[in-house]
Amino acid sequence: MSYIRQLSFCTVRKRFLAGSLCLLMAVATLFTVPAQASYLLTLDFAQNPTLPSAQGMSFATDSTASESTLASIVGGSRLKIDTFQLPNDRGAFYFNNNFFSHTTDLEMEIRLKIFNSSNFGFSVAAYNSDVAAIFVISRTNWRIDKGPSGNGQFDFSQDFNTFKFKGYAATNTYDFFVNGNKVSSGTRPVGYSGNQFYFGDGTSTGGNVSAEVQYVRYSNQNFTSGGEVPEPISVATWSLLAGGLLKFRRRRS
Repeated sequence: MSYIRQLSFCTVRKRFLAGSLCLLMAVATLFTVPAQASYLLTLDFAQNPTLPSAQGMSFATDSTASESTLASIVGGSRLKIDTFQLPNDRGAFYFNNNFFSHTTDLEMEIRLKIFNSSNFGFSVAAYNSDVAAIFVISRTNWRIDKGPSGNGQFDFSQDFNTFKFKGYAATNTYDFFVNGNKVSSGTRPVGYSGNQFYFGDGTSTGGNVSAEVQYVRYSNQNFTSGGEVPEPISVATWSLLAGGLLKFRRRRS
């Protein structure tokens, strides 16, 4: 009789252990999610006074001019892009392909001074076929692609100014700041074919631009204050759960 009771108890313990392992696997499934895209880039020309092409970006122009003709490092601390050196309207910009996910939060910040420009000016853009996050700075104005503008009430040629675009993946909305002041917000529009982050004179039909850039910061990852993606369950968490179950089993035995 005692043997039967002992056998039954062992069977119960095995079933409990199997159930505990299933519970651990279920918890792990809840805490594990697919990794989202994350892209980071910082170009600080005071810290690294080299062209973006020497820092991993690509240069593009639809003119026959060379990169060294249209872009240079001035004062050992600033990037200068000047398409007014061309005899006609052409673009010149730096880019990274496949560098944007609209399902992840976005922050683009640039500090620059516009010496001369057409109405279109200097562009900072991240887009794919689903979403466009683009702002344009001219000498007297800012403009959101397919959205509002500053109505020409500025003079960005007198000093360096900081522009920041924040895109929120969960709501597909944005906030836009000039020197720390929010001047625009709304819904991000539908994007364009391809997938790219770029800055500079991005069009050959919107006039030319002459500008100096102190830094560019690009972050396509979820903000720390909300919207974070849970990490896969850690070894420490596994140990904590397993330890708790072991103590429970010892008490039962």
